This record gives sequence, C-alpha cells and structure tokens, in this order.
Amino acid sequence: MDILKKIRPEEQDFLEDFQEMVVYHIKQMQQCLLTAGKLFCEEEEEKKETKRCGRNVLESVILKECVGCREYQNCKFTIADKDKLGNIIEKQGGLSYADLKQCHPCKNGQDFIEEANQIYERELFIRGMRHHMVQMRKIIGNQYMKAGQVLGDFFDGKMSYIHKDDQLCSKIKKEFEKYNLKIWDVCFYENPQKGRQIYLYLKKKRGSEISTRQAAALLSRILKKKMMPLPQQKKLVKNGYEMYGFTPEEKFYVISGIRTAAYKDEEKNGDCFSIGKIREGRYVAMISDGMGTGNEANKESKKMIEVMEDMLGAGIEEEVCIQLLDSIIAFETEKEKYATLDFFQLDLFAGIGSFFKIGACPCLLKRKDKVEILVGERTVVGMDLFQSRIPFCRKKMESEDLLVMFSDGVLDCMPQNNIETLASFLEEMDVVRPQAVADRLFDRITNMEEYKKKDDITILVLGIWDRY
Repeated sequence: MDILKKIRPEEQDFLEDFQEMVVYHIKQMQQCLLTAGKLFCEEEEEKKETKRCGRNVLESVILKECVGCREYQNCKFTIADKDKLGNIIEKQGGLSYADLKQCHPCKNGQDFIEEANQIYERELFIRGMRHHMVQMRKIIGNQYMKAGQVLGDFFDGKMSYIHKDDQLCSKIKKEFEKYNLKIWDVCFYENPQKGRQIYLYLKKKRGSEISTRQAAALLSRILKKKMMPLPQQKKLVKNGYEMYGFTPEEKFYVISGIRTAAYKDEEKNGDCFSIGKIREGRYVAMISDGMGTGNEANKESKKMIEVMEDMLGAGIEEEVCIQLLDSIIAFETEKEKYATLDFFQLDLFAGIGSFFKIGACPCLLKRKDKVEILVGERTVVGMDLFQSRIPFCRKKMESEDLLVMFSDGVLDCMPQNNIETLASFLEEMDVVRPQAVADRLFDRITNMEEYKKKDDITILVLGIWDRY
C-alpha cells in the first residue's frame, strides 16, 4: 500500500516483507475460490443429461405393460404411434383413454394410460430436481468466484487506498492541526455500499486526550457529512502515528411496532416475523405465513424466516438469497406444505427500500397524509427464479414514512374492499409511533361488525427517520 512509504525507514523493510507474505497467501486463497467456483459451475454442465421426452416414457410403459400382454403380438405399437402419443403426453402433461384410442387400439388401455401418466409424473419430478440442483451449484459457484474476484481486485490495486483530492487532504490537515492533531497522510477508500471511507495516519501532539469519536465529529464538520469511527480500532488517539479509519454514518434509522394474534388462543401463531439490522447498513423486515394455522404452520414459516436470516446475515446479496430460497422450496418433499414470504430491506445509507413477495399480500406506505398501496409482483411458491428476472420492487423511502406489512389473516377477516378499508384506517390516524399504529389498526379491524377471524394475524409497522 502507498501508506507504507510514509513509515519510518527502520520499519519499512519488515512491513514490506510482511505485506508480501500476506498478499501471497491471499492470492492462494483467491485461486482456491475461483477454482472451486468453476468446478461447481462447469462440472454439472459436463454431466448434464438429455431430457427424457414423451417417446421415452412410452417405451418404458410398453416394456412394463405390453410385453407380458396376451395381445402383444397382435397390436404392436408402430414408430408413428409412439411419436404421436409422445407428442400428446408432452403437450398435455398426461394421456387420456381417448388419446390412446385415436392413436392405437388396446384392450387394456386403461392400465396403459395409468402407468404412462405415473411414469411421466415421476420423470417430471426427477427432471425438476436435477434442474434445481444445477441452479444451486451455479449459485454457490458464482459466490465462490465473486469472493475470489473481490480479493483479486483489492490486491491488484482496483480497491486500494488512493489519493482522491489533494485540496481536501490539505484542508483536513489544517483543521486537525488547530486541535493539536497532526496528520501525516490522508487516504480514501471507495466502498461500493457505504461510500467513501477515510483513513488518517494520525497522532496527538500535546494536551488532553482526544477520542476517535471527537476526531470523527471534526471530520464531519469538514466534510459536511456525518462520519463515525470504524469498529474494532483504538478509542483514543495516541501520541505516536497510527492509522484511524472513518466511515459515513447511516443516514436512516427504523423504529418498529408489532401486533399479532393466533387463530386459536391455545395454539401458536402460524405467522413468523423478523425485524432488525441484519448487518451494517441493512435493515430487514419479513413476515412468513405458514399454510393453515397452529403449530405446523408455525414450523414452516419459522423455517422460511430462519433460512433468510442466516443467508442475509452471512453477507449474501438479497437476489442470491431469493434464488437459493426458491431452490430450497423446490426440494420440499411435501408439496402441500409451504409458507409465504413478505420481504422488505432498507439501505440505511441511501434510503432505498427493496420489496419482494412470495405469495404475500400487498403492504401500505403512509407518506405525510397520503397512503399508497404497494402491490408489487406476487410470485408463486417454488417459482423458477434462476433464469427469470427476480421481481424486486425498489422505492426511495423518505423520513417519517410509515410502512405497514401484514399477513393474509388481516385481509381475510375483513369484508370486501379490505385493502382499501385498511388504507383508509391508516390514513385517518394521527399517530406516528409504530407500535401505536399497529395497536390502533388491530383494534379498528377487530371491532368491525363484519369482523370474523379466519386465520392467524400479524401486523408489522416500520417508522423510517433520518439522522441528519
């Protein structure tokens, strides 16, 4: 790094050798990640099998049903019969007795049809499983290669510390000098998510102790932007030169309110939710509604929430999380069981909100005195999201916005035009505290004459404010 040139000569040789050793090992790690990623992506391509068509299914049925039949010698299938029936089963997704009769005479036609449909369904299931396995391998492989590329970019200088603005550096040094702080060098690092981070090679000259938070406040006044010290570094500026890092402070913060009610008091709520900062700069709110009510529904929705929490917390991007979740759903053996997902993520630096819904209902956004119904694209459970576009809805959030998310049980217990009625309830309210909003909405809904509880209820309210 360029900063090494500013260090005293007696330390420079040692630090340069140490840096070379670190770079060597990081390069090895990068190569391992890239190689593993390519193996995940390419190995499956080599093993990719040709899809079995309807003709192959019919061949299997003939071997099983026709070879042992007494009429086998008199009613053998011709190649044209096989091709015609094969095309029908692929086009319709199955065969009927009428389809068989118009192509080929058969005295045991019903048994033949049942067997053909069973084998075709099994082939579709196996084909789907293989397809989703390929998806997951590609997603994981791409993540490996992305991590390797990031390491390579950093040590190739694409993301290293660089001088950006000599005039700004001079201004920072002069202002810090007034507070008995001497700066040897100023370096910048452009973080794609957080913006420009600043590193000061800094020492205290004399006088009382100065904390890194005070240094961040001084830097904020110079830049006219809120800055904060990077975590896991010294809290006080020392007498000797040391590196201190500062990063932009999150512009937005969120306060939440929640109100829930189980369908039956003696059972668990089939809805699960998650709210809070999933990692630095990202606030996430999710509601998952399990199929049905009670303990089993709770188990399914809880699993959906925990999987998303684990992936997002590990730093996986939201698009990849959704793709992995979709593939996981596809591997579920009990297809009658599933859970919806209502997902919202807020970039606390830029204020951009990302919405995504798997089978979930709309949400409401109250801005000043107006309420907007945010519908978004409601995808189905187990939708193939690897090759198709992921239907994220992005919206710039503003200070004092109120976002209301809720499970299907809220709308199910209300009469017709339920979403419009709920929006009018929210518009009439003069409170801004999220918990008060959630409580009042719940009370207005449950006190309606037409109210009839049909499902578990979850109301989640987020209040968004800016810090400066």
